[in-house]
Amino acid sequence: MELERWAEVSAAISAVAAEFGRRKRDRHSTALVVRVHTWAALHDRPISWACEAGNWTPHTRPAVLPDQSTMSRRARRDDFEAFQRRVGERLNGKAGPGLVTVVDGKPLELPNHSRDPDAAWGRGVSRTSLGYKLHAIFSAGNPMPDAFAVTPLDVCEKRMAARMIKRVGGGVGVGGGYALGDAHYDASWLHDLYAYHGRRLVCPRAKPGTGLGHRYVSEHRRRAIDMLEPPAGVNAFGPGLYKLRTAVERRFSGLACFGGGLAALPPWVRRIWRVRAWVMAKLLINAARIRINRRKGLTAVGA
Repeated sequence: MELERWAEVSAAISAVAAEFGRRKRDRHSTALVVRVHTWAALHDRPISWACEAGNWTPHTRPAVLPDQSTMSRRARRDDFEAFQRRVGERLNGKAGPGLVTVVDGKPLELPNHSRDPDAAWGRGVSRTSLGYKLHAIFSAGNPMPDAFAVTPLDVCEKRMAARMIKRVGGGVGVGGGYALGDAHYDASWLHDLYAYHGRRLVCPRAKPGTGLGHRYVSEHRRRAIDMLEPPAGVNAFGPGLYKLRTAVERRFSGLACFGGGLAALPPWVRRIWRVRAWVMAKLLINAARIRINRRKGLTAVGA
C-alpha cells in the first residue's frame, strides 16, 4: 500500500513540476525537495533519512538527492508551500466545496516538557495541552480539505473559521450551502460572516433552551437555533442535517488510522514551519489513500 500511495502522490508532483517555475540559482528543483520530504513523511522518518540513497527503492530513488541542510533551508521557502498546495489541488480534482461542509479543529499535542518556542498551551483533547492545532473545513466528497491552517494550540477556533471561510466562499449571500460546527463556533458575528460568504452556519448553543440575553443576536444565529431546537416532531430537517457533522470526526480519524497517517507529531517535527510542512505532507498522503480506495470501490474510514 505504501508504494501505491507513493505512486499516486509522485504522479501529482510530476504533473505540478511540469508547469512550476524554478529559480535560476537553485541546484535542486522544488519538485525534488517536495518529493524527498513526502518520502520521509510517508515512512514516518526524519528528513535526513530520506536524503540517503539507501533508504529508497531503485524505482523510486531520484537521480540526485539534496542534503539535509538544503532540505531544511528549502522547506522554509514560500515556493515549497506553494508547490505542496498545488499538489493538493491536483489530488483533489476539479470538485469545489460541497453543499454541506464541516468545520472543526484537531489538536496536535506535544509532550508537556517540550521547549518548542512556537508551540502554545491551549485546549487539547479533554485537557489543557501544549502543541499546535489543525483547523480544517471539509466537504464529504473531496480527498483534501476545502481550506485548512496549522496554528499554535492557543489560537481561537472561531478566528480561524472566519479566515478559512473566506477561502472557501460560495458567493455573497446565503445560498451556497451549509457549514456545520460544534458549540465552540456559536457566535453572532461568525454566523453573519458565514452568511456573507454564502454559507449558513449551523451549530448548537452551549446551553440549548436558554434565553438569548440582551446583546445583539444575528438573524442567522436565530435561524440556526430554530433549526436545531424546534418543538419535538415539528422540524426534522435541522437535526437530520446536523448529524452529518460527525463526518469530520471520521475524516480526522481516517487521517490518523493508517500507516503513514497523521498521528502524534514525531520528535523531529518542531517549530511552526516544520509542523505545517509535515501536516501538509500527511494530508497529501491521505488524499492519495482516499483516491486509491475509491478507484478500488472500497469504503474506508474517512474516505
